[in-house]
Amino acid sequence: MTALALAVFCTTCFSLIVRHTQRAGHSQLAVMALNYAAASVAAFALSRTMHVSPQTWLIGLIGGTVYVTAYLLFIQSLSLRGVAIANAVTRLSVLIPVLGAILLFGEHPRVIESAGALLAMTAMPLLSLDRGFDGTRLNRRQVPLLLGLFVANGMCLFVNKWFHATGLSDERPMFLGILFGQAALVSLVVWAGWSRRAGWREVASGVPLGVINFGTSFMIIAALDSLPGAIVFPVTAALGLVLTTGGAAWLWREIPGRLGRVGLVIALAAVVLINL
Repeated sequence: MTALALAVFCTTCFSLIVRHTQRAGHSQLAVMALNYAAASVAAFALSRTMHVSPQTWLIGLIGGTVYVTAYLLFIQSLSLRGVAIANAVTRLSVLIPVLGAILLFGEHPRVIESAGALLAMTAMPLLSLDRGFDGTRLNRRQVPLLLGLFVANGMCLFVNKWFHATGLSDERPMFLGILFGQAALVSLVVWAGWSRRAGWREVASGVPLGVINFGTSFMIIAALDSLPGAIVFPVTAALGLVLTTGGAAWLWREIPGRLGRVGLVIALAAVVLINL
């Protein structure tokens, strides 16, 4: 239970820290690169083997690139829609690996997963139509942003399911090190091309953020050693969504509108059903 509690704590802190760096005016590209670099170092430091199969390299390199894409869309969504809406979309993206498992691995959805998928498709329009914490409605050009975040974060989740399907569990720390390392390299290229602004503030926020980022994955794996996935994944997703929403409301008064609040309740039910 300790690992599960720490997983929820890490996933909550990650979103709130990223939002804090935005509001404090930190360079988001520098924070992103430092975050992934620190996460990669933490993963390699805990690895017990240096053996890496070609599959691990392939999935890790693809995953690192996908992670950067999802992160860039996430920080834009945070800026425009606030913590609650952006996090609800990322939680609903668990639908993507479910669909991937059906199409690629031949898995059959259960009734409970199908019900969660229907709720997810109901929640997405409500979250998109909500006026947000600042009272502004999402315009047509911004709608693809939330849809892109939904797909990109879902692909991040699918990458982890893809690696799990290989059965190479002993290589997981190396896999995470490669994944986060690739994400750090891509982030560095993006930072060098678009910003190049960085200072001690970015270091002070980006490095702890990376440790927390790695900690989320590590603690979920540790929780699965003693608890079934039917408990770990719904609890992490649901409590993470509730705590990030509550934290943003308490810290910055980022409270969604009426449609958003309804969408959040439906999204909460959806992520629980899909993850069961």
